[in-house]
Parts: sequence; structure tokens; C-alpha cells
Amino acid sequence: MKSLIIVGLVVWFSACLPTEKGTIYWVNSYKVDCMGVGPMKCMLVQKGEVIAEGQWEFFYSKIEGFEYEPGFIYKLKVKEENLENVPADASSIKFTLMEVLEKKQDDAPLLNGKWDALKINGSVIKLARTRGAGIIPNIEIDIQQMQLSGIDGCNNVSGSIKSIKENTVEFGPIAVTNKMCPDMTIADSFNKAMNEVKRFRVENDKLFFLSEDGFELIEFNKGVVAKVLLNDIWIAEIIDGKAIKDKTNAPRLEVNIKKMEAMGTDGCNNFTGKIKILTNKELVFAPLASTKKACMDMTVPDKFNQALIQVKQYKIFGLNLTLLDEQGKVLMLLKKTD
Repeated sequence: MKSLIIVGLVVWFSACLPTEKGTIYWVNSYKVDCMGVGPMKCMLVQKGEVIAEGQWEFFYSKIEGFEYEPGFIYKLKVKEENLENVPADASSIKFTLMEVLEKKQDDAPLLNGKWDALKINGSVIKLARTRGAGIIPNIEIDIQQMQLSGIDGCNNVSGSIKSIKENTVEFGPIAVTNKMCPDMTIADSFNKAMNEVKRFRVENDKLFFLSEDGFELIEFNKGVVAKVLLNDIWIAEIIDGKAIKDKTNAPRLEVNIKKMEAMGTDGCNNFTGKIKILTNKELVFAPLASTKKACMDMTVPDKFNQALIQVKQYKIFGLNLTLLDEQGKVLMLLKKTD
């Protein structure tokens, strides 16, 4: 009897003790580039019982005891402790995992990247599927920026992504440039289908955009990212709007994305150097070292070197490379060598 009373008292006192409260943190399924003491990858977090769209914030610290795995959205109970006398570059709060309340797989990161259209409304796109033979409709999705860009087979397309939830996607208004091509059939069908997209499905290297009732509007194959295609040797054909007449001594640019290096010739002198920034859209060269030979006509070499300094963006269509400045002005057109 005494034992039962003692056990009962222990249970009663335990129930009366205050439980340690924590803060609810949501952690997104992917990390993003951020700047702390130096460039780093940050988790995206927000506090509260439910996730609020567009309220994700960079998390520059770490949560003790939490093992992050990309591709999952986490709901955590976290203990926050204020620290004293911390270094200027350190967090004044210590975060400790108390409990993983929820871990749910998220398909949103699977959307990331470049996708080449294969079918529209179930019909295979009738276009030669070789480089340089034509423009296949394609899109590039950046879920970090919640942006969409690409080409419909004729015009460039771009827009925002309003939300991505459990196999549903909502796009904002999609802007389309106004060029007219000889045959707009594919472009018109692609744009009409894109405006009807409500859901998505990813299977291996395929992406399916679906209507509200599950009809397959567009089927995509995983595309080769632009920066991979950039890894080659390119011969300049047009600089500052003027065609290169001397094809034998045309400037040549060779890109090595693994080493982040660029080299080649401006038509007179050889150059070499580092690539400072390279994404699937951005390209910035670090200062390039060059030989100092003087040639009879330095017009083309000078224009080539002036253009390289201004390069901030690039586009690749088939065998053609376009280098652009920060405002999107075309600086140079180059062609891949055989």
C-alpha cells in the first residue's frame, strides 16, 4: 500500500513540475547561398505553428543536435538560450534541438534546374532534337528565387512562382517577348498549356505539368544546365554588332568550368585568367593576363577585350553563345567549334 502511495505521489509531483517550453521552428527542404563571415549555405527557417508563404528567413547559426537532410521540411521544437560575452561574429543565442515534431518529404527541390519540353498535350514536339537544329521549348526553375525563365520555341518567357506545395504549383503572370517566328504553333501551344498548370509530378529525370484535374499538359526531360554547355571552345563571329571578317584570326574563348578558368586569343595576343562568377545565367571574368604583342590592326582585339570586361550574363542556344552586359545588351556572339 505504501509503495502505491509513494508511486502515486511521484507521478503527481512529476505532473505538477513545469515542462520546459521551446520555440517552434520550421526548416525548409533546401539551403541557399548567403553571406556570413564569408560565403556559406544557410538554412531557411520560420517560427510559428504553421508555415506562412514567403516568410522564410536566412538562419546563419546552427541548431545543436539537429541533423539536416535536404529534401525534407522539418517542424522542430528548439530551446533558445541567451549567451553573454560572445565574439562579434558569433550568435548571441544558442539553439538546441528538443524534439523533431515532424519530418515531411518535399518535392519542390526536384523542380530545380533546366527542363526541355518533350510533349505538349500528349503530342511529341516535332522538332529535330539536335544542337543547332532548332529551339526546343524549355524552362529553367529557380526555387530559391521562386523564378521561372526559358523559351517557348520562339520567344523568351519569364515569371514568378507564387507557391509550391505538395505537388501543386502556382505561377504568377508569365511575360513573353513579342518576336514573330515563321511557325508559332509550338510556341502558342506551349504558352497555353503553361497558363493551365496547377500540379506537377517528378519521376526520375522527367517533369510533368498537370491541369487541376490531372491531365498531362507538358512533359519535360531534364535538360543540360547552361554552365555545362559553356565548357567548350568558342569562336567570335560578331563583336559590338560587327561581323568578324578575318575568320582565320578571329578571337577564341575557351572555358573550363571545373577549374573556373578562361583562356584563348583576342586575335593577336593570348590571354588566361579566372572566372569570378558562373551560374546558369551569370558569367563574370576576373582580370585576365595577356601577352603584349602589337599587331598591324588592333581594332578587333581591342573590341574583344573591352567586351570581355563588361560581360555579366550569357545565353546558349544550340551552337551559339551570346555574351551580354549587366543591362542585357549583346556584347558578342560566338559559335562552338567542331
